[in-house]
Amino acid sequence: ICGICGFVHSCSYCQSVEEAIGLEIPARARYIRSLVLELERIHSHLLWVGLACHFIGFDTLFMQVWRIREPVMHLCESVTGHRKTYGSNLVGGVRRDVSDDQKRQIVEVLGKAEAELKAAVDAIIDDQSLLMRLQGTGILSPEEARAYCVVGPTARGSGLAIDMRVDHPYAAYADLPVKACVHDTCDNFARTLVRIDELFNSFEIVRAAVDNMPTGPILEDIGSIPEGRKALSGVEAARGEVVHYTETGPNNRPYRWRVRAPSYVNLQAIPAILADGKLADAPLGIGSIDPCFSCTERLMVTDVASGKVRVVSRKELG
Repeated sequence: ICGICGFVHSCSYCQSVEEAIGLEIPARARYIRSLVLELERIHSHLLWVGLACHFIGFDTLFMQVWRIREPVMHLCESVTGHRKTYGSNLVGGVRRDVSDDQKRQIVEVLGKAEAELKAAVDAIIDDQSLLMRLQGTGILSPEEARAYCVVGPTARGSGLAIDMRVDHPYAAYADLPVKACVHDTCDNFARTLVRIDELFNSFEIVRAAVDNMPTGPILEDIGSIPEGRKALSGVEAARGEVVHYTETGPNNRPYRWRVRAPSYVNLQAIPAILADGKLADAPLGIGSIDPCFSCTERLMVTDVASGKVRVVSRKELG
């Protein structure tokens, strides 16, 4: 679905199965999930901030932000075994534990990244040429945000205080200092500030997860999964709410599965964001929702006999 939200989607899927079969995963596994989810949010938002700078011609800052991001990617590899496609989530918990040495590494790397990001933000946040491009452009009113059902920073930049981590806590978020970061100027600047605020909140969440991580197992034996069970699971990705629906089938396999990624709903608001704007502001307006076009395939059908996959057309969906 989405490469940069890989842990989010695997977490949401695993949680949907766990909810369907009534499985409570170990506390340490819940903390590790929250830890990696926030590391994923940090590098995703840093990627977005860098690209936003590139869209408006601040290529020096683009390179600086991506330089800050790179040690976070190395940290993800240290904790999970891979920079991006982690493969850490399993139904029942997580595959890999976090050692004391890795905890110290996490605190050290993120402490440096946080300080460097703060210096970068302080240097440019009042830059007049930057503000002229961001403030008052890409307007999405609260009424339009509700009408299009947008999620994530796109919604919170329009003053809507919705965040799955706060509203419906999962993993270890009920025990961690997460907050919904909201701005109400409804423009590209607001959506930028939401992500910057979330970055600093994520640093705080990760430190709390490291400091308070309980001891114990990281994986619960699931045994045989009964068929005919159904459940929904929501996870707050960097782009917004991810929802997975799973119905269990025979032989420990899913019978039906459906995912709704945030880009699909957020993209519907692009006409409103671009309305009455300048052509030069279009790339930033579109980029302000952090779109993932690989998340927007509506429906694919697999022929079980031949193995062929066909994408259902818009006309067929009618």
